[in-house]
Amino acid sequence: MRGLLGLLVALVATAVTAALFMNIVGQAGVAQPWGNELDDNFIFVRALPAILATGVAYGLIGGWLYPRGAAARRGDGAVRRFSPATVLLHLLITIGFVIALPTGLWQYMGGILDVQGPLPVFMYYRIHYIGAAIILASVAAFVTYWWMTGDRSLVVAPREWPRYLRGLATEVHPMVRRWMVRLLRIDTAQSAGSSGTFTFYEKTFMFPGWAVAITLITVTGLLKLLRYAIPIPGTVVFVVSTLHVTAMVMLILLTLDHLRYYFARWPLVVAIFTGWLPPRRTAPRTAPSGAPAATGGDE
Repeated sequence: MRGLLGLLVALVATAVTAALFMNIVGQAGVAQPWGNELDDNFIFVRALPAILATGVAYGLIGGWLYPRGAAARRGDGAVRRFSPATVLLHLLITIGFVIALPTGLWQYMGGILDVQGPLPVFMYYRIHYIGAAIILASVAAFVTYWWMTGDRSLVVAPREWPRYLRGLATEVHPMVRRWMVRLLRIDTAQSAGSSGTFTFYEKTFMFPGWAVAITLITVTGLLKLLRYAIPIPGTVVFVVSTLHVTAMVMLILLTLDHLRYYFARWPLVVAIFTGWLPPRRTAPRTAPSGAPAATGGDE
């Protein structure tokens, strides 16, 4: 019953946001002294509060339906790694990136190569804004959900970093391990212990990397948009645009690393889509990088 009620509230929130967005589009449909591209910028700026509010609503619903509790274990030995809310939000933000990253990349590469794509320029911006809106809503939902549940399973406590760096050194390629030991003066003789719910690599590199890149591209994207609402110096716009492209490159590299890491550990891929880490039926196979299999838990 709670699940059905949560779904109903989410659908109502989405419908209200869609109605507000269509109202903004209708108001912008009146003849304006600018082109489609600038018109879309104004529409997106005006729709931002509704987009963020929808994400917060999703996060509140997820926190209400799936408050953090003890890690669940099925009878067959499978362990819950992600809550259903996290699985759905992963899917939502992935859709946003699939839409926003290619169109954002084309906006810059098309200009550098001086190549005209099959669509008008404003259409690439329009599609990019759709993906960006989904990402913004997803980020707001994730932050709200983590705030409600109090989950910090992907965050390393400051005093725990030495131990986690020792654990990370055991999971990376031997060449990278030697570089880490020399540069960071890691004592590999000491045991790193258990990484908990997620692997050392996920907690010390992947999650911080994604957090920094998403924060950077979100903040710079918002600043680029706000220049249509408030005056921002040209130098600031140039720096922000450069950082926005930098964040986009970071996200592309992180995506490639994401695929490399998880496709080499198929049970973790299954957990991304189902929330459950399958039970080990045979002796664990060591991955090419030497990383141990992840333990289960709930995010």
